[in-house]
Amino acid sequence: MSTWLKIWSQAPILYVLNREFILGNLAMITSFIDRFRSKPAVKTDNALNYTYLSLHQAQRNRDFLEVMIEGDEVVYQSMILESDPTERTILIDELFPTGFLGLPGQKVHLAVRQKGGRKIKFESSILEQHSYDEAPIYVLAMPQDIETSQRRNAYRLPIADTMAIDSHFIGPEGQSYQGSLRNVSSTGIAVEVLLDGEAANNFHPNDMLDELAFDFAGVNIHCEASVRSIEVDEHDQSHVLIGAEFVDLPSIDQRVLERSIMRIQRDRIKLSSTFESGMAIA
Repeated sequence: MSTWLKIWSQAPILYVLNREFILGNLAMITSFIDRFRSKPAVKTDNALNYTYLSLHQAQRNRDFLEVMIEGDEVVYQSMILESDPTERTILIDELFPTGFLGLPGQKVHLAVRQKGGRKIKFESSILEQHSYDEAPIYVLAMPQDIETSQRRNAYRLPIADTMAIDSHFIGPEGQSYQGSLRNVSSTGIAVEVLLDGEAANNFHPNDMLDELAFDFAGVNIHCEASVRSIEVDEHDQSHVLIGAEFVDLPSIDQRVLERSIMRIQRDRIKLSSTFESGMAIA
């Protein structure tokens, strides 16, 4: 008796198994069902899915990646070559301007500017550094999550603590404040202010900072500004970082400020390249 019997009729075809076939394969079928039932349900990691899709889109579109190495003020550029959600890693191209060699363990701050004003920001660390076609490439840890925000209208120049650029302004409640600039652009600033007690609650988005004044690279700035963000230091709540956008800055002062920022950024890049070249020679 053959294993399969075909019964032909005007009804749909029926396949009838003989008894020997069923008994011979029953153990295998039962074992397969038991294994399937014993496997735990696959848990969906929504954060990983969103992160991977966002980074893969940046890779597919060949969007430029802005890279800042912790402790280095230069903004480098790179591109995502590959993203692996299984290994939770990202492979990025060499950094431009060239000359800097990242090392495993270094923390990095990254941002991707996409079409439509969308900006992706995240933090990671260098896991591995390899050489491909005589150029370094880097394996980074895929971030746990990413931050999505609208693109700023102008590049913001980070300001080191050693520069100590002071500013002062009148707060929304009429009190005078002093602070130190942490970054500056042609359209706004971030200023760190030392506050007492609950004074951080005096500031809210869209509040006006009157008589904002500071000197930067020979440019004297005096205008009003609108609060855009307030960040309180989780380790020391007396330190508050206020992000603000200029409101009535004269256009001529804005152009001079923008040129000064670009000049300083170019000087930093040249200085970093010279330093790295000297280290390589040494």
